[in-house]
Amino acid sequence: MTSPYTFDVTLHPWGEDPNLGVVKIDTAARYGYWEHKDGTEGGGLWFDGSLGSLLELVDFDGYYMLPRSVVDALRKAGYILDETFNP
Repeated sequence: MTSPYTFDVTLHPWGEDPNLGVVKIDTAARYGYWEHKDGTEGGGLWFDGSLGSLLELVDFDGYYMLPRSVVDALRKAGYILDETFNP
């Protein structure tokens, strides 16, 4: 089965090594996911905002808190995360 998503953004919160975890985002669908540093399952990311404007992270799953590296990578890439996402 193919994914309904086209992930057009890839972030590397733990470095560029492809064996480390990633964040992938489909900006059109305003959905993404993150994987742990060791490449194991992390969780989903849900964004809000219109195309052509900054997307804001509004929800996630997988853990009680997003890892600091994921939060930092998203902010560095220009995504909006309010203070509730601070680890």
